[in-house]
Formats: sequence, C-alpha cells, structure tokens
Amino acid sequence: MNKKLAVSLLTLLLTVNFPLSGWAETVLEKVNRTGILTAGVRTDAVPFGYTDKNNTLQGYSVDLIKLIQQRLEKQLNKPIKLELKTVNLKDRFTQVETGQLDIVCEATSITVGREKTVDFSIPYFTSGIQLLVREADAERLDPTTVSETQLKSIRDNNITVGFLLGTTTDDEFRPVYPEAKWQVVGSRADGIRRLREEEIDLMVSDGILLLGELWQQGEDVKKFRLIPEQPLTFENYGCILPKNSRQWGTLVNQTITSDENLQLWNQWFDPKTGRFPYQRFESKTQS
Repeated sequence: MNKKLAVSLLTLLLTVNFPLSGWAETVLEKVNRTGILTAGVRTDAVPFGYTDKNNTLQGYSVDLIKLIQQRLEKQLNKPIKLELKTVNLKDRFTQVETGQLDIVCEATSITVGREKTVDFSIPYFTSGIQLLVREADAERLDPTTVSETQLKSIRDNNITVGFLLGTTTDDEFRPVYPEAKWQVVGSRADGIRRLREEEIDLMVSDGILLLGELWQQGEDVKKFRLIPEQPLTFENYGCILPKNSRQWGTLVNQTITSDENLQLWNQWFDPKTGRFPYQRFESKTQS
C-alpha cells in the first residue's frame, strides 16, 4: 500500500508539473558534485579576453577566473576542473540564465536593465565610452571642445559613426550625434579597419577596448586618438552570475577584493609595469 501511494504521489508531481524550484541545485552544489567549473570568456575583448598568436586564451578576465577556480578548490577542499568556453555579445547572458555557464567574466557593463535577468559581481574595472578617430580629425570631432554651432556643422557634414550591436553604446551615445550616420560594424577590429581606410569617421566603444584592439592589431597608435580625454560615460565591469546565487556571488566577490587579484590587476594594468599600461580614472559620481 505504501509503495502504491509513493508511486501515485510521484506520478502526480510529474503530471501537474509541481514547482521544484525550492530544490534547485546551487552553483556551488553543482560544482562540488561534478568537480567542474564552466566559465565564459570573450576572444574579442582585449585586454580582458583574447587569443594570442598561438591561439591560446589570454586576458585579465581569463586570469581572474583562474583565481576564482583556486578559491573554489580551497573552499571545497578538492580539485576543480576549469572549462573555459567562449561567448559573444548575443549569447553571454542567456548562457548564464539557462545554466549552461556558471559565470562569465569579460567586459560587461553592469546596468539596471541587465540585472533583471542575471546577477553581477562587484565591479572589477571601470571604463567608459570614448571615440576613436584619426589623429587629423581629433580636434574637430571632440564633442566636449567644439561649440554648438560647430557641432551642428559636424552633423550637417554627414559624420559616420561605427558601433557594435548589443552594447551600451547604442543607447547612451546616440544623443551626442543624433543626426550622424550610424553604421553597425561586425567587430572592433572591423571598425578600426574601416576607420583607417576612411570608410567611417568615428568608432565608438569603451576606450579600454578600443586601445586593446589597436594593441592587438599592432596599429600605430600615433595615427589615432581617443576623444574626449575623460569618457562620456562611466561603465563598471562585473562578472555575470546566475540569479539568486548568493553564496557563489560571495565567493566571487571575495576573490575580486583579494590581495591576489590586486596583484593580478597590477600585472595587467599598472601604468608603468603592466602588460597593458592603463591610467585609472574616477567616476564623476565619486567624491
């Protein structure tokens, strides 16, 4: 009789699709069970994620994920295998939402809209939207130094702006040049090529990523300039995490604030000794 009752209850659960969310496995439980951490990185976001000449994944975010793996091994007291998978602008959020990835660390800006579907770690880098132009055009195209009359003449001269779909640039920068010709580029590399060949006048993206692409391509940086000197927006980068993953988020945040990550950050970005020297700047909202 008891066996029949148990079978009946199980059948009822399966038939009516009884909610099992309360029994959902957490990220830490899954990693502990499988011994595997699945993480997403980019290959087109220099210096955060890219492939070198040997087709090996490199970047600050790649190294940060490895630090997180090490902290996981200490907390779980067992070896954890790291599986790195590449993501792009279109699928980086859905792969975390659907549980295909436990974390994505690259160059993703934390926004209120994005926090509706995923969680974020605390910020580990601050960048902002800037314009990459040919050196000869820098003075006339800088929106912070030209007058309103000059800005209108820029609009009238059919300035062409290259940008990437799926980024914050589209929403936040269009008001600066609302009448410009906006053209989607396939990648930052494609945008820089088109800028060099005078097919577009501006390439808009986060300044650090534009510099990174110039560096990756071996371009002569003296032929280009980032304008304005201070970014038009301030973008805080964070790792993408699944919703309601508090313990997992705590471990990731502890890694970001650790001395080991500070050393790693300096290895990459120290203005004098870093692999990719970068001068920090402070958000306008900070005192």
